[in-house]
Amino acid sequence: MEHNEQGVYLVYALNLNKSEPNNIQPGKPLYFSNRVIAEDVIRRYHEIYHYLYDANADSKVYCLILEKYALDSQYRYQLSTRVYTAKGHLLSDCIVPDDGPFYGRQKSGICHEIGDIVEIPYGERLVFGIVVEQPLCLNEENRIDYGFTASDDCYTVIQYPVNVHNKSHYQDIE
Repeated sequence: MEHNEQGVYLVYALNLNKSEPNNIQPGKPLYFSNRVIAEDVIRRYHEIYHYLYDANADSKVYCLILEKYALDSQYRYQLSTRVYTAKGHLLSDCIVPDDGPFYGRQKSGICHEIGDIVEIPYGERLVFGIVVEQPLCLNEENRIDYGFTASDDCYTVIQYPVNVHNKSHYQDIE
């Protein structure tokens, strides 16, 4: 759990472009100074921006992202990322700051097994992949620093059909 709630919260959608299969683009971000308000907007996003969910729209909301950044930093210092379904249900979170220590996930936070086929945003494309490695589950209660960072809090997938080995911070969005 994040101890310091102070920060800048960005909410944006990842949208599938219907005219270009598997093309995914971020929507324009919304900025908040409070996580509670940002999460409320995420829960009501499909009501507030109902036109983005229209069957005749040029794009489709794939998922919603909530990112937290440090205030008063000369660098773009990301503190956490949360991924939600298009309807606003939490799917995944990574609350390890960009350079913070990663102590491992709790087993309850592991959503995919090795061998699962997942759909993930990768750059501007939506790709399928096979999970070949899960985030580490270490002894979270003792919070021993093994030298891991936020970049270690991810699934490793082999992208199908090109067999590219990728690390993914996003999980299956369906």
